[in-house]
Amino acid sequence: MKKRKYYFLRYMMRYGYLLLGGTVCACLLHLAIVRGNSVISSVIDDMLGGQEIILAEFLPEFIMLMLAGFVLAFIKQLFFGVYSVKVSGAYRKRVVEKLYRVEYAYLKNENSATVINKLNADMAEAEGLLSYGFPQIIMDAAALVIYSVYVGSLNISLLLLILVMYPLVFWIAGKLVKKISALTGTYRAKSDVMTGIAQDVLSGILVLRSFGLEGHFQERMHRAAEDLVDNEEKRTRVSNTAMLVRKMIQWMPNIICAVYSVVLVGRGALSIGGLLAFVVTLGRLVEAFVGMPFNFVETAASIVSIRRIEEILSMPDEAQGMQTERKNDTDVIISLQDIHFGYTQEKQILNGFHLCVRAGENIALVGESGGGKSTVFNLLCAFYRAQSGSYKLYGREIGEWDLQAARECLALVSQNVFLFPTTVEENIAYGNRNASHEDIVEACRQAQIHDFIMTLPQGYQTLVGERGAMLSGGQKQRISIARAILKDAPVLLLDEPTSAVDVETEELIQTALHNVMEGRTCITIAHRLSTVQNADCIYVVSDGKIVEHGTHAVLLAAHGVYAKLYERS
Repeated sequence: MKKRKYYFLRYMMRYGYLLLGGTVCACLLHLAIVRGNSVISSVIDDMLGGQEIILAEFLPEFIMLMLAGFVLAFIKQLFFGVYSVKVSGAYRKRVVEKLYRVEYAYLKNENSATVINKLNADMAEAEGLLSYGFPQIIMDAAALVIYSVYVGSLNISLLLLILVMYPLVFWIAGKLVKKISALTGTYRAKSDVMTGIAQDVLSGILVLRSFGLEGHFQERMHRAAEDLVDNEEKRTRVSNTAMLVRKMIQWMPNIICAVYSVVLVGRGALSIGGLLAFVVTLGRLVEAFVGMPFNFVETAASIVSIRRIEEILSMPDEAQGMQTERKNDTDVIISLQDIHFGYTQEKQILNGFHLCVRAGENIALVGESGGGKSTVFNLLCAFYRAQSGSYKLYGREIGEWDLQAARECLALVSQNVFLFPTTVEENIAYGNRNASHEDIVEACRQAQIHDFIMTLPQGYQTLVGERGAMLSGGQKQRISIARAILKDAPVLLLDEPTSAVDVETEELIQTALHNVMEGRTCITIAHRLSTVQNADCIYVVSDGKIVEHGTHAVLLAAHGVYAKLYERS
């Protein structure tokens, strides 16, 4: 099992100098308070001893200590604030960058609602730990040490009386941490479920309404909400219990120590000034004494969230090499030899798949659904890696390629076109971020979509809506083709580009495809032989391997064998 790197801790240590600066300021602030208490204590004892009190002798020092306290408190908060911003900013950047590098299989298999929750809610919890929880623990630890030493200097028995109760505090806090951690983990999981349901509703609103599924999804959301509320009720009870126990423990030392300090004054073991100093210090000491372990309870939720984020960071990156140049001594663009692949260990999709594509060839893969055609495209784009066999692109093994450079060689036109919720022009420009407006217009003319775009309210600046909801399937397909034209990649991958469109739209798309295919190496996926009649060679894929190949005329002569492919023509 791969050892986790715990990036959150790394960033905490990277900016540890800011944490150290805040800690030093916190210690100096507590020392200033202790020194101020000592000054006042001495003045009171001298006054009760009958000595004349001269303000000029102690007041300047007291004022300086007070001003120093204000400055130190400000600088301390500045250090901790900058520390929180630096760490959370670097950590968030690392997580976002990871999403661009993580294996495609993780993004495909992981619930997108869970990923979104990790990026938003869990990251907010982590930032809360940095801005409050962790700095507070450090300040409590510093206060505990400094005030304990001071109380010990006043009377060691007072310090021992306080410390004897400390194991009890940690034991109770430890029990509460375990309960809150478990309930917080459950809360996050149930929150993922609710987000997923909401996402399904928004994405599938047309299906939901057309099939009258509102009640079903309302019931699912209601059950998920009830589960979440039940869990939060339990977590609230534990949190309230922790708060009550904290208050009780906080009162006990105050009451016991206050009574005992009076006894010490009566015995002459503690002066009146020392009593006053102790009473003033006691509140701060007990607050730190009880606060530190219970701050661990409050940060338990943040730690759960950080673990969830670390799950993303622990996922493997896409494996890739460093090569960015194509080999010039071969005319074989794509070579797949004896490829074996399955999305799971239990079921293989490709079983000894072979394919060789030369420069300028126009080939097609046909066959029934589930035969492995789309899987071949996933491997060609290096979204997945074969378990065994060889895949060479321009003469180089795919593992040698820098993946960005390899994918620059490929342009994909999918049957399921994805458009970003921005303008028509920007969606097309993603094919080439350096393209001019004129380049985009020319690509649209070739894709047979320019005339339609000009009828839109804002032309190329018209917003396409979420996932291109404002456009028809054929219009989205032609925008996708324009994007591929603009990319100008030497290899074109076409995944059922004319599926589910009417005859008139199919003619437009076929014309657009003819323009984009010109001068390029093309591989087309199709379910019907009739849609790829002009291919140089058609490969029939069945059960994860090529079972026949030839021109359309050759396969037509053998249509008795491939009758199912013609029945759908």
